[in-house]
Amino acid sequence: MKKFRFTLLFLFLSVLSSSLLAQNTIKIWKEIKQNRQQKRSELTVYIPEKEKNTGISIIICPGGSYRYLGMKKEGSEVAEYLQSRGIAAFVLHYRVGLQGNRHPVMIQDLQRSIQLVKENCREYNIDPDKVGVMGFSAGGHLAGISGTYFDTNFMEPLGIIPKISFKPAFVAMIYPVISMSNEEITHKRSRRNLLGYRHRKKEMEDLMSLEKHVREDMPPVFLLQCKGDKTVDYRNSEYYDKALSEKNVKHQFLLLDENGHGFGIRANGKATGWIDEFVEWVKSVIK
Repeated sequence: MKKFRFTLLFLFLSVLSSSLLAQNTIKIWKEIKQNRQQKRSELTVYIPEKEKNTGISIIICPGGSYRYLGMKKEGSEVAEYLQSRGIAAFVLHYRVGLQGNRHPVMIQDLQRSIQLVKENCREYNIDPDKVGVMGFSAGGHLAGISGTYFDTNFMEPLGIIPKISFKPAFVAMIYPVISMSNEEITHKRSRRNLLGYRHRKKEMEDLMSLEKHVREDMPPVFLLQCKGDKTVDYRNSEYYDKALSEKNVKHQFLLLDENGHGFGIRANGKATGWIDEFVEWVKSVIK
């Protein structure tokens, strides 16, 4: 009986230890003088077992209209699955509009995360040249900003000038918000939370309309959208796909004849299993 209890205790401690390792949390602004909002920004780390580790890593940006964050369906569930496939995942809790935050604090949080992941690549046993970004809905828009404006240091006003490149190795945009200026398709709630309402400038709407600023030197893009999406008009992704094609940016666009938004990697008709297709795609474009 004592031996049995010891075995159970050992197994429990092993699982607990593994769980704690998988969910190590990093306060991304802890090394600088922070305001109260910056203290909310953090990365939760999911490192695969050594024998499975591919060296690829992904910073995950959950969605939520830039107002809140879907940390489970579009965060931890995705990270755990990627971890099981040998891909390190870092779920980003970035600042959002619910606390009165506006651009550029969201992209500051993401660029800071890219910096920390790349600078600590040895600790995580990952390749600094294989750090990508994945985002869902408004988080997909944020991921797109990182792939478009990677040569703009949004943290410079904070006195942070890293030596690393902010350019992701790839960008995955899942049912993303794209346009901030096209009134027919823009997701107005995301735009309001990102750019404000009363004092929003047309210039910023244009700058944050990703379909207008595709560039030839962008990283590869994985794009997923459902035609029956009742939250974000699927034409956001159609316009983006067209712009990517015109600039000859390597990308894969999955436009599915299916309803749904905010499903993450859960079962959703024809959209079920897309994460496996993404994993195969990313392995093919990241050598």
